Amino acid sequence: MRQSLYIILATTLIKADIYNELRKKRNLQRAARIHLQHHSTHLMRDIGLQVDGFDVGEKFPPSVKAKKTVRHLRRFYYFKIKT
Repeated sequence: MRQSLYIILATTLIKADIYNELRKKRNLQRAARIHLQHHSTHLMRDIGLQVDGFDVGEKFPPSVKAKKTVRHLRRFYYFKIKT
């Protein structure tokens, strides 16, 4: 089953918007190092830090976020109550 041209276009535009937001956010923030002692690498990864103490950042790439957003919008559109 082929995807609609509108869904492909929506995914591309949402992906571009996410890239733009991430770029703006990275320009406004500077990397901050957090010093935590005696924590394992797994615990640091769970709380969102890399092994060297810097923030992990985004967990999902923009393409995954865009697909999830389009899937959510499509689900919302199909289940909208027709009145």
